[in-house]
Amino acid sequence: MLNKKGTTLAEVIISIALISVVLVFMIRLLIDLNNMETNANFASANQMTRAEIIRMIGNDLNDLELTQVIDTSTENNLSITFNFSNGTNSLITAESDTFTYTDASGFTRTWSIEGGTIYVDRAHVYYSPDTKSEENKIFTLTIDIEIHNTNAENDVENNNTLDDIIISYSGNADLFTTPLTCLGTDCE
Repeated sequence: MLNKKGTTLAEVIISIALISVVLVFMIRLLIDLNNMETNANFASANQMTRAEIIRMIGNDLNDLELTQVIDTSTENNLSITFNFSNGTNSLITAESDTFTYTDASGFTRTWSIEGGTIYVDRAHVYYSPDTKSEENKIFTLTIDIEIHNTNAENDVENNNTLDDIIISYSGNADLFTTPLTCLGTDCE
């Protein structure tokens, strides 16, 4: 009688198949972890940039009375001018990965958006006047400039507003003229 202590070809093939399945899951896990780390790094850097942009625009909007928002956009460029009651204005200019703001005093600051693109074809505008009071006519204005991050599968059809630059303002409705519903070259 022969001693059968060796492995058969079928056992070797099954072992290789099981190891391959485990390796596929391990590689997928490592890819997912790498993507999470990359997204976190982009999100952290872009959140700081986003906060600086919103703070700088907010300073003008809080200190001055907004009278008009003018869309001066061109192809491949989102351009928004804010006119104020004291005769000054400020300007937002956005290109694919660059955001520039010139405040009411003429100071200009430029930021780069890392790992994402600014949707320059359209910015959503939400205008809501308060018509309940005759003496204190106020309005709220929100402008949403979309930032699309490729790592988060964030695009025109599936916008994640977490990365967007959202500008909010409340003011005197009697001073504000020409409320818009959309800014950019892709307005309907």
